[in-house]
Amino acid sequence: MKKALLIGINNYPGQSSDLMGCLNDVENMQNLLTHFFGFSQYDIVVITDREATTFNILRALEMLVYKAQPGDLLVFHFSGHGSQVIDTSGDEKDKLDEILCPVDLDWRSNFIRDDDLAGIFGSLAPGVHLEVFLDCCHSGTGLRLVPNPTAALRSRFLPPPAELVPVGHKLGLNGCSRRLRPNKAQVLWAACRANQYAADALLDGRYGGAFTTLLCDRIRQAGGSIYRKDLLKEMRADLKKSGFIQVPQLETSRKLKRMPLLAVGNGKSK
Repeated sequence: MKKALLIGINNYPGQSSDLMGCLNDVENMQNLLTHFFGFSQYDIVVITDREATTFNILRALEMLVYKAQPGDLLVFHFSGHGSQVIDTSGDEKDKLDEILCPVDLDWRSNFIRDDDLAGIFGSLAPGVHLEVFLDCCHSGTGLRLVPNPTAALRSRFLPPPAELVPVGHKLGLNGCSRRLRPNKAQVLWAACRANQYAADALLDGRYGGAFTTLLCDRIRQAGGSIYRKDLLKEMRADLKKSGFIQVPQLETSRKLKRMPLLAVGNGKSK
């Protein structure tokens, strides 16, 4: 069985931080999954903008993992803002949890904590393959945008209200995905390092996440067959060549790094 959940949010009401490329990212990923990886339109759930509420995203994530069996392939892609909120469980040294920002973000309860993702994905049975792509900010401390003559840039990070940040704390020291510790059958792709932003950019006349856009471009150039470690290397080179300082991250087992993208653990490695 193959199942995918794609989330894209451009419009954040009341935040004054709308993005331009997230819906294009969803379209890009959907096209990639159907044309190169054997997904049908019925295998893919897409949630965008005003439908991408906290409740709807969490429910869709639960449905993604529901009844998953060993050998199944699950894909989760999030394109939108990331941020941080005060940790309420006491398991964070910096007193902050990393979050994905839904459309109904209210800084009190409407957001997706890293703990939420870890709990949902941690329930998967051994042998279920999960590949996660997070094209959101891992919050560089200064939120500076690097000049790039070929791209109009903005950061995929929403700073929380000052009263929600512990006194003396500097935002952006950890990534949105820090609590996601992939097991042997899981793969996590992050758009950038923990102390960097993820760029929403204009590339070749089309807005999109720099990470998602170049990821999809590379996979298409390879005809859909590319080893994860090679994809990571080529994407890092592509981003650097295009003037971005963000450095994509790949977290998984050594075995899966040496296997083709979306391979579930029984293919050839190198």
